[in-house]
Amino acid sequence: MLLTACLRRCARLLHWIPVTIVIMVVMWSYYAYVVHFCWILLSCSTQRVVFLCLFHVCFGMFSWSFWKTLSTPPSSPSVEFQLSSSDLLLYEQERGGMEKSQILLEISQKLSVHTRTAAGAIRFCHHCQLIKPDRCHHCSVCQMCVLKMDHHCPWLNNCIGFSNYKYFMLFLLYLLLYCLLIVATVTPTFIQLWLGKLFDSCVKLHVLFLTLVSAMFAVTLCFLLLFHIWLLASNKTTLEWLSVPFFVDGPASEAFDVGVRANFLQVFGKNKSLWPFPVFSSQGDGQSFPLRWLMSSHSPSVMNGNGHCAMEGSQWMTSSNEIRLTERVM
Repeated sequence: MLLTACLRRCARLLHWIPVTIVIMVVMWSYYAYVVHFCWILLSCSTQRVVFLCLFHVCFGMFSWSFWKTLSTPPSSPSVEFQLSSSDLLLYEQERGGMEKSQILLEISQKLSVHTRTAAGAIRFCHHCQLIKPDRCHHCSVCQMCVLKMDHHCPWLNNCIGFSNYKYFMLFLLYLLLYCLLIVATVTPTFIQLWLGKLFDSCVKLHVLFLTLVSAMFAVTLCFLLLFHIWLLASNKTTLEWLSVPFFVDGPASEAFDVGVRANFLQVFGKNKSLWPFPVFSSQGDGQSFPLRWLMSSHSPSVMNGNGHCAMEGSQWMTSSNEIRLTERVM
């Protein structure tokens, strides 16, 4: 028992190693830019002041977003999704899979739950003993169910989900601007150092590495930010991009896509003055989301992963050996 607790603590400490590396690289970049580039290499005081002002604005916004993404705990489902003691006892007493599924189905009628497993059953977390809300997933690292879970980021040692997805987007944006600012302002000096016109070996080493590292990070962050902008515009999470969510009528890859503007407002909120800042302004509670077919005036048909429309009367039928999708005769 004591050995297990020690191993868990060691594992938790190991999870902070990537975060420590990120902080050390950022602090070194601050030192290299402010001291070696601005104070030692720049001779024009006006240029120095302008560069330092722009740098500290980007650095401040990036640091704020980084801290909020890192320190904001993931949101977990409310108590109403937790099985009561009597329901849990009844669920554990049943041995058959169909009986267990029927119990969960009856309990879920009181909840706003639309997503299902690939087999058509109610999604249930055996670790947390709760019915999973839509877009909720269990994180094996955080050991909890996370609302609208996008992914677990090892470089932040935190789950990215409903509570901090806006902070994560701003973190990527401001970090990219931070790297681009460094590359844009240091490149002329970098060229002079590369051609051997400046001979201070210590300064040369810092500035050369600063430019190269910033350029590599900028390229990587550009692709990552564009990917998450696409996810935001289509109202998908990384997990939903990897595995299409299932509903009563089958898989629906665009179920939560209610339009680019509405998708954006779900994450950043309606208050435009709060968009650039890492303060919480997302809409909803993270447990229920507008569905595409419910927002439409047409019949509630579901678009499957291939873009085809599933019939409204489809339903999941289960048996002991197989689970198949059958359609009612309209």
